[in-house]
Amino acid sequence: MEINYNIVSLIDILGLVQGVFLGLVLIIEGRRIKPKLFLGLFLIAYCAELLNSILHDLNILESEPWLLFLPFNFFYLILPLFYIYVKEISNINLTKKKIVLILLPGILEFISYTVFFMLSVGTKAKLHNSESFSNVLSLIEILSFAYSIYYIFLTIKFINKQKTKVEEFYSNTEGKLLTWAKGVLMFLFTFLIIILSSLFLEGIFYDDYIYPAISIINVVFIFWIGISGIKQSKLFVTKIASIKKIDHQQSDVNETNNRLKTNNKDHYEKLIALMDDEKLFLEPNLSLADVSLKLKITQRNLSELIRDESDKNFNQFVNHYRVEEAKKLLLDTSNNHLNMLGIAFDSGFSSKATFYSVFKKHTSLTPTLFKNNTLS
Repeated sequence: MEINYNIVSLIDILGLVQGVFLGLVLIIEGRRIKPKLFLGLFLIAYCAELLNSILHDLNILESEPWLLFLPFNFFYLILPLFYIYVKEISNINLTKKKIVLILLPGILEFISYTVFFMLSVGTKAKLHNSESFSNVLSLIEILSFAYSIYYIFLTIKFINKQKTKVEEFYSNTEGKLLTWAKGVLMFLFTFLIIILSSLFLEGIFYDDYIYPAISIINVVFIFWIGISGIKQSKLFVTKIASIKKIDHQQSDVNETNNRLKTNNKDHYEKLIALMDDEKLFLEPNLSLADVSLKLKITQRNLSELIRDESDKNFNQFVNHYRVEEAKKLLLDTSNNHLNMLGIAFDSGFSSKATFYSVFKKHTSLTPTLFKNNTLS
C-alpha cells in the first residue's frame, strides 16, 4: 500500500486529534456541567468528518476498500448537537424525548452508514462505484446543508432572544451573551457555503489554495471551540415564566404589587434617587433583582417601569449612568493619575473591554478621544 503523504492531510490529522481530545475533555466536564456533554459530542462529530477526507487524501481507501462507508458522516447531527448545547447552557432544560426528536435524523444517518459499513467488501465496492448510488448520497449530503443552515439560523435566533432577556435583568452581561457561540455559527455558515461552492471549483485552484487554507483555519476553529466551551459556565438567566413565582415569594414585594400602577411616578423617582444619590450603578454586578428588592416592587413591574419611563432596558439604563460617571472622571484633572482601567472600575464597569465597548456605543467615541476632544 502506497500512502500519499501530504501537508494538508497532516493538518487535518492535527485537527482530528485536537478535536477528539478537547471533545473528550468537554464530555468529562459534562459530569459537572451537563450542557458541555453536548458540546463535546458536537466537537467529536465535527472532527470525525475529517477522517474520511484524510483516508481519501492519503490514498488509503483505494487500497483498503473495507474502510468504505465508515459511519463517521454526521451531516444531520453536528448542528442539532450545537443547538441543544446552546439551549442547555442557557438553562433551558430540554426533555429526553425532545432531545431524541432533535437528534433523530442524525441517529438514522449513523445507523444507515453502519449498515453499509458492515456489508461485504465486494458489495461496498459495487455501491461505491455505482453512479446512481453516488448520486443518492450526494443528494442526501446537499439536503443536509439546508438542514444545517436551518439549525444555524434557529440557534442564532435563540441566542439573540437570550441577549434581549439578559439585558433586561443584568447590568453586566459579560460572559452571559454566548457571543463566541454566535461566531461559531457564522463560521459554520460560511464553511457550508464554501463547501457548496467547491462543487463548482474543483480543480488545481481549489486543491492547491482553497482546500489547504480551509484545513489551516479549521485547526484554529476547533481549538477555539474547545477552549471557549471549557471556559463557558452555565448561564442562570431568570426565566420570564418564573418571575411571578420568584416575586410572589417576596412578601415585602407583594404588599406593594396592587398599588404599583398608581405609584409609577413615585417608584421612578426613588429609582433615580438610588442612582443619583446612592450611586447604585457603581456595583459592577447589579441586577434587576437587586434593585427590585430595594424599591420593594416586582422585577417584572420594575422592568416595565424602566422601559416606559426611559425607553431603555435595565442594562442600557444602568450603563447610561456609568458612562456619565466615566465622563466626569475623565474630565476631572484630579484623576489624571488613573489609567483607563481605573476609570472603568470607578465608574462601575467590570472590565476595560466592556467599558470601551459601552462608552463608544453611547458617545461614538473612545474614552481617550472623548477626553482629548473635550479638553482641547
